[in-house]
Amino acid sequence: MKSKVYAVKQGRETGIFATWEECEKQTKGYAGAKFKSFSTAQEAIAWLKDEAEGTMQENAMYIIYTDGSCLRNPDGPGGWAAILTETATGRTTELYGGHPCTTNNRMELTSAIAALSHIEKPSTIELYTDSQYLKNAFTKRWLHNWERNGWKTATGGDVKNKDLWVNLRELFQKHHVNFHWVKGHAGNKKNERCDHLAKNEALKFLT
Repeated sequence: MKSKVYAVKQGRETGIFATWEECEKQTKGYAGAKFKSFSTAQEAIAWLKDEAEGTMQENAMYIIYTDGSCLRNPDGPGGWAAILTETATGRTTELYGGHPCTTNNRMELTSAIAALSHIEKPSTIELYTDSQYLKNAFTKRWLHNWERNGWKTATGGDVKNKDLWVNLRELFQKHHVNFHWVKGHAGNKKNERCDHLAKNEALKFLT
């Protein structure tokens, strides 16, 4: 009997799973879960390619989750974390660090910089973040407009975190990055793991 594959569009983790048991772990008890079984991986990938929710790249080389944390935002101790999975091998790498005086947004951007800098060769990447600040700067062309306006906002103020945005812009020119937004603290295991690692890094400055 030919085995099926399972695609999860909304769940604790999204993507393609080889068994029903794996699929069920991501969807059982998850409000608004969307999943479906298919005869082939190609059919599953086609179903996941939904422009309204972010296009899943069939040739993605890495899947990355990032998160940042600041215990007293702004100007308190903060931490960042990223989880990188190489799709060809399944190998997972965890990166993390912190700063004694920072902001939540700086930690969110730093986590993405660390993750993308870790990948040496130009790659196609699926990046999952719970930061609209990070995602929208690229998907809504905020960054493009800031640069065009001489690093000024629409209201004429200076763009915050310019140093990090410049670094990110260079990394995004190297890689092809496709964004996915995930709701924070909603049961996504890798997002929760990033949050845990980031907070632990921030707490180190209080001990």
